[in-house]
Amino acid sequence: MNTRMGAAVAAIGLTVTLTGVVLPAATAHDTGIHDNCTNFNKKYPHGVGRRGAVDAGGDVTTFKRSNRIYRRAENHNGDLDRDNDRIACEKA
Repeated sequence: MNTRMGAAVAAIGLTVTLTGVVLPAATAHDTGIHDNCTNFNKKYPHGVGRRGAVDAGGDVTTFKRSNRIYRRAENHNGDLDRDNDRIACEKA
């Protein structure tokens, strides 16, 4: 493949393999759970926080505590913890 064609394929988000088969470029995630707090709360009704985290308002204590799940959620969508209290999508 020539350089000009490779740049055009990359610009539209496709990956070309050595066999010449064109595949869609990988996406960050495909579950949709990290798109917004509504989707996130379907799986984690009270949110997910890092171990030792305390709700900024002080009234949410029933969130799931998991450093791994919190880190994964924040890496996908940093807006899930808008008050920066280390609890994503906390809900009483």
